[in-house]
Amino acid sequence: MDYAAARSLLARLPSIEVKPGLERTRLLLETLGHPERGYPAIHVAGTNGKGSVVAILASILNAAGYRVGRFTSPDLIDLRDRIAIDGEWIEEERFAALTERIAPPLGSGADRPTLFEALTAIALAHFAEEEVDIAVVEVGLGGRFDATNVVDPILTILTNVDLDHTGILGDTIAKIAWEKAGIAKPAVPLLVGRLDEEGWAVVRAEAELVGAPIAHTDRILIEREAPESERAVYRIDRPRFPKRIRLPLIAPYQEDNLRTALRAVELLRERGFPIDSEAIEEGIATVSWPGRFEVIRRDPLVVLDGAHNVAGALALADAVEALLPERSRRRLLLGILSDKDVPGIVGALVPLFSRVYVAGSSSPRSLAPEELARHVAGFPIPHECYNSIEEGLEAALGSMKPEDSLVVAGSLTVVKEARRHLEGR
Repeated sequence: MDYAAARSLLARLPSIEVKPGLERTRLLLETLGHPERGYPAIHVAGTNGKGSVVAILASILNAAGYRVGRFTSPDLIDLRDRIAIDGEWIEEERFAALTERIAPPLGSGADRPTLFEALTAIALAHFAEEEVDIAVVEVGLGGRFDATNVVDPILTILTNVDLDHTGILGDTIAKIAWEKAGIAKPAVPLLVGRLDEEGWAVVRAEAELVGAPIAHTDRILIEREAPESERAVYRIDRPRFPKRIRLPLIAPYQEDNLRTALRAVELLRERGFPIDSEAIEEGIATVSWPGRFEVIRRDPLVVLDGAHNVAGALALADAVEALLPERSRRRLLLGILSDKDVPGIVGALVPLFSRVYVAGSSSPRSLAPEELARHVAGFPIPHECYNSIEEGLEAALGSMKPEDSLVVAGSLTVVKEARRHLEGR
């Protein structure tokens, strides 16, 4: 099987449908000889920030000399960017070979695995074959019944809990917290970021039920200084950490993610992973995580940010106000998926901009541009409506001056399509 055939096979799997349960993933891993048992993992869940935490931790561990597997979702550049070792995507030949090995259960039976379950199995097998020292694995959706909840973790992380995917995970913080706390394992530290009282009550109960000790992030004292042109600068007040670090992820909302990653370093040290101060400084200075207040072009400035739920939109709004001070120069290209809190996202972002370009992505879940435009029309801000992200992007760029800025947001699918167009792919 070559790479094209592998992609063709995977394209026939359910890619939007969410199937609860781990049986299909376990069957795939059994076919592969249970590769997930061959190395320790860090398992990261959360409504927002989990991908950034994965990226920061993987970069620090790599700088410390470890061979690090990284599994994230969704892809923003290429399908293979979800599966990387030391920052290098899985090769097409390896991807095809592993797909061929799991082909029988993919193509038969009424309860076929989903695309995400197949990619999880491919990633975990790739890490085993390449003999990684540790894998940093991002939960796809929820946690308890997510395909990634088969790894053998030495540390689990819950960044935060907010309302998102309510049709699947539940319509309250308590229900969503229960799903995400399902990654907790006996005697494995569960590092927890910011939670409200309702979320904390659920997470504490679930951790106690399985015997997982809870660790907190508030022990890490960091202070954000005035950002440099392409980096955010933080001071750290903690023994065995650098006094000052420079993080290429410049949005203020990354402060919580950085604090979580630094606390995770302390817990990894306790679990037998030496990580010195120099590795922390180097790893943070070289981290890359596309689509999170990513400056992809200047003159005019173009920023890509997924912001696919209300909490993410509010965090992006804070970043826009802090880093793009002139409202009259701000433009917004907005596309939202139909199963999201559209009024909440629109209300958080649209008032901050002087002009809005509404567009629909190619995702089958994309909200029709005309419908999104009706929500935007509730604000006294000029807006235009386009059928595709490419059309909206060209219209926005064509009307901008070099000193203007454009923020592309509302969905990681929107960010992916904008990135492809801007890079000419």
